[in-house]
Amino acid sequence: MAKDREELDRLAERFETEDQSAAIERAERDDSAAAEPMVVTSLRLPKPVMDAVRDQAAERGVKPTRLMREWVEERAVAGMELGGTAVPTSALLAFVAEHAERRTA
Repeated sequence: MAKDREELDRLAERFETEDQSAAIERAERDDSAAAEPMVVTSLRLPKPVMDAVRDQAAERGVKPTRLMREWVEERAVAGMELGGTAVPTSALLAFVAEHAERRTA
């Protein structure tokens, strides 16, 4: 903790005493911020599901939260395009499981 504080103090001193105009001139504008305000939400997932999300995100080189946001946005848009008639995956899996039980009985 003390080491972090020392580093912050050192950086603060540097930025207060050195001319930063050259660094500012070299800086590039970051327009990656979302045009719309973002809302934070909490989501509970089983650990194996979150592990799979992390693995897939790592494969794509993105953060898990970005990948999940993409999935939710894609699903929401698809639902709007289909007039809200999209069937949840969980419902399809339940149907398949029920159908499989009936076939084996």
